[in-house]
Amino acid sequence: MVNVATDLTKMLKINIKSRFDSHTDQYNRIFMVKLLLVCSIIMGISWYSDSINCIVPDSHKIDEKFVSSACWIQGVYVFKELQDKQEMVAYYGLPKRMSDDGLYGNRYFCSIEEEDKYKMLSNRKCVAMKKTFYLQYQWMPFLTAALAILYYLPYVFQRTVNSEFLTLTKSIKEESPDATKIAQYYFDRTSRTVGCCGTFLKVLLNLLIKMMYIVVNAFIFYALNYLFNGDFYYYGTQWLKWMRHNNTIAYDYMGLRDFPKPGNELLPPFGYCELYEVAKEKVERRANQHKFICEMSQNVLYQYCLIVLWFAILLGIVLSVIGFLFLLMHYLFGICIRQKYQFKKKLYGIALTFRELEYLDFIRKKNVVLYGEVLIKLRELGK
Repeated sequence: MVNVATDLTKMLKINIKSRFDSHTDQYNRIFMVKLLLVCSIIMGISWYSDSINCIVPDSHKIDEKFVSSACWIQGVYVFKELQDKQEMVAYYGLPKRMSDDGLYGNRYFCSIEEEDKYKMLSNRKCVAMKKTFYLQYQWMPFLTAALAILYYLPYVFQRTVNSEFLTLTKSIKEESPDATKIAQYYFDRTSRTVGCCGTFLKVLLNLLIKMMYIVVNAFIFYALNYLFNGDFYYYGTQWLKWMRHNNTIAYDYMGLRDFPKPGNELLPPFGYCELYEVAKEKVERRANQHKFICEMSQNVLYQYCLIVLWFAILLGIVLSVIGFLFLLMHYLFGICIRQKYQFKKKLYGIALTFRELEYLDFIRKKNVVLYGEVLIKLRELGK
């Protein structure tokens, strides 16, 4: 376990250095990708080692391993109507009496089967409670790994749109970078091959890529909310509210509080499972319906992983919006102000496009000495 923890720590480590994309983009395509992969590994270990365990009385002539496996396949359920009735339940969403599956006036438990059988309390109707099934434990590790791909996709498009920056990076990193070659290829339009995407189109595509990061974060947030039955939307805020309570109230599970633990509301660790037992022998036939209480300990670990992801995704949305606005302001300043007053011609002695100004800024960040040499070559080209 020590080695696993060390490897996970190394995965989350990020080297601070100058990169092709901005810091807001790096949060999404580096940190979020690594965080999702780490969560996927943690969940995968639990998925592999833990299983569903069900209470099977000795009087039942049914194999306990079969019950656990069958319930893992079919899933378990709870009654959502009981989420604010902690004093009436044994575990979250489960009444203390297994036969109770309905409510009288939203206050008292009743049994649909018993009411139909004995026609009791004919003046009051027993309203069946709705079963909410949970099978997320089956695919959570695979889902989190797949989400990491979505976070990396905008960067793939960014590298495609700005491919010339990659070749420029290689030229800068050469042992003896040639300023003349760089100036002629990237700034002299008579000798440089101009790509099919003009300056305006590249500017538009870069803005769309920034928007892709916003869309990816928002899509993942709402997709998780849908997959968790609408309980993921306020998951983080509910945790913050729950943490305000003292230890006795927050962790008591015997009915002292009238609200559920946020993690249990998202992924209940206990649930009902129903199975049919059918057997035929020479002297005996059985066809019984069984109902068991099952525990899913892996859901507890998933709860903590998901609270980290909730805050990380919201931060990703905020940073993505900031990154988009910064790039938009950068383009507006460069195109509307620099182009208007021709600052570029006064500084460099040659009329440069906004894209070429970005090349210069990129060279300056990577190699200041080379930047000065390129400026000299640009003035020579401008004569």
